[in-house]
Amino acid sequence: MVSALAITAEAGRLGFGTFGRPGPGFLPFLAGTCLSVLAGVGLIQTVVQKPAAAAGGGFHAADILRIGLVSAVLFIYVFLWDIIGFPASTFLLLLFLFRCVEPLRWRTVFVAAGLTLAFTYILFSVLLGARLPAGRLWTYFIS
Repeated sequence: MVSALAITAEAGRLGFGTFGRPGPGFLPFLAGTCLSVLAGVGLIQTVVQKPAAAAGGGFHAADILRIGLVSAVLFIYVFLWDIIGFPASTFLLLLFLFRCVEPLRWRTVFVAAGLTLAFTYILFSVLLGARLPAGRLWTYFIS
């Protein structure tokens, strides 16, 4: 919650702007505000939760390993953007997340990864006009 409030405060210093003409702090301010609200809800749930239910809670070694693995894969994902581009790297990331983090059947994994990729591509590239990286490998084969 402290980090979220710090993000919100720093984003406010950048300049919020208006909804019609957003400033550089507009999106970080909204993200920090949402994160603050979610952290507050989590804090309230933790405080009002019954003590007996929390007895078996906490992190286990497998949880820490899973967090480290996901962090490493996200780090690799960022570098793959430049090499194989947004669509291929995002599809691979989604396959990993849907299969390894929360194991699902392969058919479900491929369908969910494909639909999620299609939705994000349409949202960012088509509707918002963002230029997503095609990747050096893709541009090499095209030219």
